[in-house]
Amino acid sequence: MGRTKSGTMQLAEGDYERLRRATETYREDLVLRLGAEVGLKPAEMSQFKPTHVIRRTHRGTDLYLLAVPADGRNAYLPSDVEHDVRKYVRANNIDETERVLPVTPRRLQMLVSSVGERAAEKTGREELVDVSSRDLRRYFARTLLSDGIHPSIVMSIGGWDRIESLAPLLDDPGEDAILDALSPESDESDVVPNQVETDRLRQVVATARTVGSALPTVSTRNEVEQTVCDRFSDSDLYQFAWIESDTTDARASLAAAAGLDEASLEAIRQSLSDRDTDYADRASRTRTVQTATAADLPTGTARGSLAVVPLVHGETVYGVLYLALDRGDVTDPEADVLLTLGHHIGQAITAAERRKLLLADTVVQLEFQCSDHNDLLVRLSADLGCTVRLRGVVPIAEQSLLCFLTVRGAAIEAVFDELMATEAVENIRLIRDRGEESLLEVALSAGSTIMTLTSYDGTVSQFVAEDGVARFAGEFSNETPLRDVMADLTDTYPDIELVAKQEIERPARNTADFRQSLATRLTDKQQSVLRAAYLAGYFEWPRGSTAEDLADSIDISSPTLHQHLRTAQQKLLTSFFDDESEGQDSTLGL
Repeated sequence: MGRTKSGTMQLAEGDYERLRRATETYREDLVLRLGAEVGLKPAEMSQFKPTHVIRRTHRGTDLYLLAVPADGRNAYLPSDVEHDVRKYVRANNIDETERVLPVTPRRLQMLVSSVGERAAEKTGREELVDVSSRDLRRYFARTLLSDGIHPSIVMSIGGWDRIESLAPLLDDPGEDAILDALSPESDESDVVPNQVETDRLRQVVATARTVGSALPTVSTRNEVEQTVCDRFSDSDLYQFAWIESDTTDARASLAAAAGLDEASLEAIRQSLSDRDTDYADRASRTRTVQTATAADLPTGTARGSLAVVPLVHGETVYGVLYLALDRGDVTDPEADVLLTLGHHIGQAITAAERRKLLLADTVVQLEFQCSDHNDLLVRLSADLGCTVRLRGVVPIAEQSLLCFLTVRGAAIEAVFDELMATEAVENIRLIRDRGEESLLEVALSAGSTIMTLTSYDGTVSQFVAEDGVARFAGEFSNETPLRDVMADLTDTYPDIELVAKQEIERPARNTADFRQSLATRLTDKQQSVLRAAYLAGYFEWPRGSTAEDLADSIDISSPTLHQHLRTAQQKLLTSFFDDESEGQDSTLGL
C-alpha cells in the first residue's frame, strides 16, 4: 500500500489478491469483492438482498446490475461476482427478500480489518493492517479509471456525487499523455493535424508546467498571484496577464499584473466593464474559460484573444486570471490546459491562506450555538442522548474531511448505525472503545457546520454537541469574508446563533520554546531512544535502520524500544499540534 496526495492509503499492486488469499470464509471473500469490485459501502452491503440483482441483455451478452437501495443507483455487478453471490445465497438458504449479509455496517468494517490483519501477518506487509472498506472502494474506482472508464460512469455506478471525489485517485498525467489526450487522433480522422496548432499546444503545456512548478516556491497569496502573472508574461505565447481577486467589481479588485503598463491595463479593464458580457462573472459561475476577442479591447492593446480563467479550489472561486494571447484565438485544447492550471493556482492560494492563518499573530474567533438537525453531529447527539466532541480534522480530498470524534454516553453499535445511514458519511473506523467513551474516525463529504467553516479556510478550534445542541468556535484570518461565512451557515443551518465574536492573539513561540516544552515532557530514556532513531535513519524512507537494529544498538528489547518510541512520538506530536490551543479563553466554556 502507499499514500495518495491527500494522505489516504491505497492498495498497491497485488495487495487485493493478498487480502483475498487471507480470507477464511466465503462471507469474508464476498465482502471484499462487493467493496473492491462492485464499489459498495458497508451500509450498502448490509442492505443488499438477492432481489436487488438485475439482469440485462446488451448486444447479445447477459450483464448484471445491482440496484443499491441507499441512493437508487445501479452498480455494475461483474458476472463472476454475481456467480459467487448466487452460490452464497443458495448455500445459506437465503430468501430473495432476505439480507445477504444480515449484520451491521460496523461488523462488516471489522471483518475487513480482520482480513487485513491476517494478510499482514501472512505476507509481512505491515501496511495491510490498516486496510479499510474505504480503501476497497478506492481500489474499485482506480481500477475502472485505469481501464479507461470515463469518470462520469465511475461516479454513477460508484455513488460519488462530485468529480472532485475521484481526483485523488487519478495519477498526474505526463506531458505525452496530455498531448495524446488533447491532440487530434490521426487514425480516426481524415484530417491531418495542423502542425502549428500541435506545436503551440506543446508550448502551452510547457508554459503551464513552468507556472505550476513555481507555485510551491512562494508562500503568500500575493506572491502566488504575482508569480503567475510574471511567468505568463515572460512566455512567448502570452502578451500580458493580470489577476482580479473579486469578480463582483472589476475596477476595485486588481491583485497582480505583468507585461503591460498601468495606463493600458486601466483602459482594457474599463473597456471590459463597459461591455454587456461580464466575462469574469461568467467564468466564475460556469467554472469554464471565457474568451474575449482582440476587437473587444482598445485598439493597439492586445494582438490576440483574451482568455479569462477561473481560479478555483473546491467550492471557492478566488478570482480570475486574464491572459492575452500573443496571437490568434484560444482553442479548446488550450482552454482545457488553462482550466486545469486554474485549479492548481486555486489550490496554491488555498495553501497560502491556510499558512497565513497558522502564522497570524491575531485571528478572529467566532463562537456559535447550533440546534439544527441538518448538522449530523447535532442530530447524532440528540437521537442518542450522547456527547460528541471533535478532537481534530484533516482534509483528505477536495471537499472531504477526516474528523476524529469522541462519543460519550452511547453504545458504539448505535453510533455506527446512525452515522452510516447518512449519505454524507463516506466511512467510519473505530479507533478505540473504552466502554463509556469511544474514539472514531469519520470521513465526511457534507452535512456539518464543520465543513462550512473549513471551506473558508477556518480552523475549528472547539466543537462539542450534547443532547441536540452544539457549541463550537472557528478561527479565521482578518481577510476572511465573515459575512459570507455567516450567510452560508444560516442558509444551511437556520437554527444557528452567533454567540460571540472576538479578536484573539496567538502567543509567539520560537524554536527554543518548543524544544523546552518537549524536553519537560520526555523522560531521559524516551529522549535518548528518539534521538538515536532519528540519527540512525529510522524515520527515513527507505529506513536506514530497523527497530531490531536500534534495539540491539541500545541494548534493550524490541517491545521496550517500541514503547519508548511510541510514547516519545506521541509527546512530540502533542507539543506540535495541541500546544497552540491550550490556554485560549472561550465564552462558551468548552
